[in-house]
Amino acid sequence: MKRLTVSLVAILALSAAPAFPGAQVASPGGKLASAATLTALAPEEAWDSEPIFATAPPGDRRVFVVERGTPADGAAIRVVKNGVLDPTPFLSIDNVNLESERGLLSMAFAPDYAASGLFYVFYVADGPDQLDPGGDVYDIRVVEYRRSDTNPDRADPGSARMVLAQPHSPEYHYGGWLGFGPDGYLYVTIGDDFNRYNAPLLGNLFGKVLRIDPADPDGAGPATRAIPADNPFVSTPGARGEIYTRGLRNPYRASFTPGGDLTVADVGESHVEEVNVGHLAGRNMGWPECEGRCQVPVPAYTDPFYTYSHLDGCAVIGGYVIRDPDLTGLTGRYLYGDACRQDLRTLNLSITGGDPAASGLEIQAFEGLRSFGEDSLGCSYVMTSVNAYRITAGAAAPAGCPHEFPVADPPEPPMAPVDSTGPDLLLTGKGGRLRNRVSFFAVCSEDCRIQAGGNLRVRRRGRHKAFRCRFRPASRSGSANERVKLVLRLKPRSLSRARKASRNGRRLRASLFAAATDPAGNSGSAGLGLKIRRHRFRSEQGNQG
Repeated sequence: MKRLTVSLVAILALSAAPAFPGAQVASPGGKLASAATLTALAPEEAWDSEPIFATAPPGDRRVFVVERGTPADGAAIRVVKNGVLDPTPFLSIDNVNLESERGLLSMAFAPDYAASGLFYVFYVADGPDQLDPGGDVYDIRVVEYRRSDTNPDRADPGSARMVLAQPHSPEYHYGGWLGFGPDGYLYVTIGDDFNRYNAPLLGNLFGKVLRIDPADPDGAGPATRAIPADNPFVSTPGARGEIYTRGLRNPYRASFTPGGDLTVADVGESHVEEVNVGHLAGRNMGWPECEGRCQVPVPAYTDPFYTYSHLDGCAVIGGYVIRDPDLTGLTGRYLYGDACRQDLRTLNLSITGGDPAASGLEIQAFEGLRSFGEDSLGCSYVMTSVNAYRITAGAAAPAGCPHEFPVADPPEPPMAPVDSTGPDLLLTGKGGRLRNRVSFFAVCSEDCRIQAGGNLRVRRRGRHKAFRCRFRPASRSGSANERVKLVLRLKPRSLSRARKASRNGRRLRASLFAAATDPAGNSGSAGLGLKIRRHRFRSEQGNQG
């Protein structure tokens, strides 16, 4: 078995702090009444590289699993038929860059796939080739392929047609999701190109959700697509007509609910992870002015549906609303995860605050969560660094989905709305020399328990790589509107490393975050950035709601 060693925690959460074991402050709620388990689609050694996405054509019993790729063999799409993995790939793709968070990341089948045989893939190119002689390494590509005329379990590799080629820097934040909406158009998520200031701008495609008609509109072939006439910025001077939603940092995964709402899980930077839900056409989700909810409401920005702090994770991985009627307790709830956690969690998207609860599902400690998926029969899937799994109603259930067509939309979860309004939290700090600790103050709007953490980040310079040192977490209780002092400490080795970097002219930044939980279990979070210059902390605006 060929296995990549790159960790998704490192690639998705480059600028996010690692989770603290056992921290649950942002996800109140108990375990759901579910006996669900994860049933492997194949032995681990059957995969050539990390399974990173799963989907299916409309009305088709097969499951297609995307493998991110290996340097030796490139990337591939595999077919699982009647619960059995086909050893021969449906499609192999060469010239895929696999550094950092790159690779073959997702695919989507055209709504009329049964007749047209068309499907689309999202990957990062490793340089120019016959498909795009003028391209460059790290280009984002959305490419159309066609099913083989002779074998429905194979694609025609010679049918490749470029739909979208977007140059990208050799850094991070590629996004990586494709999906057709209920309107029949293709939605594409692209990250901010590791430049936060791209996200709100209408003149580029970075930090956006795109909405396009990928079919070749004029028969011209390469890099052609149509822009729907009702896209929100199609008539805005200077705007890219493909843009559907903006103000996102790294929307690695998205999906559509059974009711047609778009869900976008946006990976945060220093403080907060967020899940956005709804009709997001024309919306500005606020990045980089706000990470998570804005501390002071801004009418031009749309707050996320749900957030959690970096005390409870480091990089959100969005999933799907569970449609499988066999998964009692989970059906109708949105399943998602985090790159720094083994457990999978759920939200009720029909009520304010999401009524967060644990799913009772966990991946093994030696595996890393990569993605989720769903098929056309209503079954749900989990991809990790070593295998692909179907979520089954019990350990004895088969790997193949047992359902028939059609699958009814799931009912809304039978849960009463809860008071999910968390306490307001304000963080303030003042200057001080670089020492083994940093102190700051928190004010909570009601009686609460405050948990705080953070990391000291050293910027990249020349050939020197970026790195970060984690502060030891701290917690304190406080009364309403009480000014509570929090002290975070560095280990001696981390302090020595940071001082050396500072003497060498490297820029340092302390990213601090806190989560407050009231007696009812509701949570609020905030963040604070501190720049370090010449061995002194200088406060930087960074509070988030």
